Amino acid sequence: MISRRFLLGAGVTAALAPLVGCSLGRPGGVPGVCPSAEALTSFATLGDAPLSYEVSGERRSFEADPQFIDLLQQWTEEWVAVAGLGPLTKVSTYGAHVDKCPSWHAAGRAFDIAELVHRDGSVSCRYDVWGEDGGRLRQYWRLAASLSTRFTYTLAYPFNAQHHNHLHVDNGVNGYEPTRFKESSKAQTQIVQGVLRHVVGSDVEITGEFDDRTRDAVRSFQRSAGIRAKLSSTDGWGEFLTAAVTL
Repeated sequence: MISRRFLLGAGVTAALAPLVGCSLGRPGGVPGVCPSAEALTSFATLGDAPLSYEVSGERRSFEADPQFIDLLQQWTEEWVAVAGLGPLTKVSTYGAHVDKCPSWHAAGRAFDIAELVHRDGSVSCRYDVWGEDGGRLRQYWRLAASLSTRFTYTLAYPFNAQHHNHLHVDNGVNGYEPTRFKESSKAQTQIVQGVLRHVVGSDVEITGEFDDRTRDAVRSFQRSAGIRAKLSSTDGWGEFLTAAVTL
């Protein structure tokens, strides 16, 4: 992996903004210890799809915790099975590990997705490029819902401007256990509201506040999908997300 020092020296500091910005100063805490880059594992594919660096378009390998890579690989298989777009052929990313501790990127347990290219279509996370495109938004929020089944912190474009060009995921909160929903979580509530608005078609705003309109829309969708478990339970959260992805 190209080092942070090399990139800074090459004059592409802005390219690092997704990695640095989405790992600090947010709920969920930061790791107490960051491993050295040598302790991480290099990976160049997700599924059978090569990774490419979004800034340059070149194929590259990246470093991450080996167990986190396994989690990404498991999620990839699940996504391909339900996305309806055929096999994955390329993953465009802003990267995984950076040498800036403390952060989940520095711990090798975070990843930034810019675009997934499939045989029969693509899902772009570049809100900064396509904005309020209804078709793009629907696919984007389906992807965000799918990621949220594995990563408590899936940070989408409403979270802040630094996430307008990628979806960030890390497992700093849930580790390798199933994810759960908390009404107090701004990031998770944005996922719920984005899914309700752009996938389900509910009249809710993406505010990050779990208000009465959001709660009513969740209950309405749960009834239509036959979901009986509470959204705050592991089963209820998983069923809500899975129903959204498969719509």
